[in-house]
Amino acid sequence: MEAVKSYLKTKHNLSSYQIAQITFLFKSLGSELSKLLLMGLLFHDRLGMYLFALAVMMCLRCSTGGLHFYTYIGCLAASVLYLWMSIYLLPHVEIMMALKLVLLSVCIFICHYIGPVTSKYRPAFTSAQLKRYSAFTCRFIFFFALGTYIIPENPYMIIGFWVIILHSIQLIMGKIRKKGVENK
Repeated sequence: MEAVKSYLKTKHNLSSYQIAQITFLFKSLGSELSKLLLMGLLFHDRLGMYLFALAVMMCLRCSTGGLHFYTYIGCLAASVLYLWMSIYLLPHVEIMMALKLVLLSVCIFICHYIGPVTSKYRPAFTSAQLKRYSAFTCRFIFFFALGTYIIPENPYMIIGFWVIILHSIQLIMGKIRKKGVENK
């Protein structure tokens, strides 16, 4: 590793700070990819549903953030629990269509007014970014609600519904936790 750092410093004139940023980038990518692969192995029997749930989750998390864990194991455990509940447990809970649409409307409200809840390592969003991310999230959930209404019994839509519900709940929890840390 030191040889790579030395090469970057001499050959490309990078500062120690820039090298630290590159190191952080590769560690972060490696960490995230390894978690995705581990979860892929855990959910291999429902791989398509896992990938769909993950895609919905990533659309929401990238725009509104959420509950953050600052250890590899903590993040992995929370993600596995979140996805396991969305794929295996909660789809067995039957909810009337009218209630689903009301709950998705509440989720739009929650994501718009509570989000984003960013990591302590991420800089605050500008007001333009807040508006853009909020609009994206609200549209995403609205169109997902429309899809849920059109094809209500589709197992992927049911899983996506629960991902959105769990995301909204953990967004509330993340906001409460962040306020508690700020107040200390």
